[in-house]
Formats: sequence, C-alpha cells, structure tokens
Amino acid sequence: MEGAWLDISVPFGEEPPVIVGAPSEGAGEGAAFPDRTQDRVEWLRRAAWMGTYVTAPPSLELDLEDTERLPLNATVGKARVLLLDDVDCIRADSLADYEPRPGERLLLRTRNSMREWWKRPHGEDFVMLSEAAAHLLVERRVACVGVDYVSRAGFHSEALAVHQLLRDAGLWLIEGLDLSEVKVGMHELLCLPLKMKAEWGSPARALVRTLREGV
Repeated sequence: MEGAWLDISVPFGEEPPVIVGAPSEGAGEGAAFPDRTQDRVEWLRRAAWMGTYVTAPPSLELDLEDTERLPLNATVGKARVLLLDDVDCIRADSLADYEPRPGERLLLRTRNSMREWWKRPHGEDFVMLSEAAAHLLVERRVACVGVDYVSRAGFHSEALAVHQLLRDAGLWLIEGLDLSEVKVGMHELLCLPLKMKAEWGSPARALVRTLREGV
C-alpha cells in the first residue's frame, strides 16, 4: 500500500534570507511583516524566495489567478525522486543515467537537503543545475522539476541562462524542497501554489508519499 504523506516543504518565515544577486526590494533580511493589508499583499507577492515555492512558465507567471490556464496536474500526480548526492553540480550525464521521460515529474535530491539551508543565509555554495542538464530536461520534455534549494541555478550571469531556458520551455518548477527524508523511486506528489498574481513565483505546500511497486 502507499506510504504516509511526508511534508517536503520548508518553513515560510517572516524574514526571508538574503540571496546573493537576487532582488530584495520589499522582502529582505530584517524586513518586518507589514501592518496594513495592502502592504501585506505586496510583501507576499515579492517574497518569492521564502520557503517552498512554484515558478510558473512565462505565459502564466503574472496571471496565476486564471485557473483555466493553470494545469494543476503539472505539480500533482506521480513523481520520480532521483538521488544525486554525490555531485557538486547536476550535469547532463548524471541525469541521462536516469533516462528522464516526456511528461514526467522529477524531484532532484542532492546534498542540499542534508544541510538545512533554510536556517542560514544563502549564497551560491549549493548543488545546482548545469546548462547542459537544463537542456537535457527540455529535450526530454519533462513536465515538472523540483529542486532542494531556493534556486535551480545560481544568480551569476552564466546561471541566468539556466533559469531562462527552463522557464521558456514551459517547465513548472518547484524550488526550496526538503528531500532529506524522501526515498528514491516513485511517489505521489501534491504541490499547489497559492492562487495569486506573483511576479517571481508563488509560495506552496508540497507533500509526497511512496507508491507501491506497479502503481
């Protein structure tokens, strides 16, 4: 039978950590939660790098309230967890060994999950996707990719190509996952972003449970 549900989200705090190179206006370290409702909405909209969040493709990024254009099955359904804990960078050959398939949801477990990165200031000393790996995911037409850090790539100029490549290809991205307790293999994934207009992304709650063999 299926296993119990496991929460793979990280806490959504009132003071998001600083990310090197990321926009910080209105949501940075030491930024208190606003008192006025209107200011709270704006604060939440800008707090894209807090906790676990979903980044939509460009056609949806500024219009998450349009449910007819929001394919819920992009982040809900069967997902495969890949173990990549022996690499400092996720390269194309590492992913190719798992033979990603069209329409598949992939969760990439790396050493990031063992560091409790959400409790410390962020930098770029984390396992990230290489541009070649991003190209492979696009070529294989993967539907959704989940990573165990607040970014699938860095924030320097070379890494921006990875961000843009995945988004332009229409991949849904779940970022900021805690996969430390998740086993390799097939799981049922339940992850939904807030129904909100968001400039960079939308906070989300993500759960998985192990599927029995043959399901």
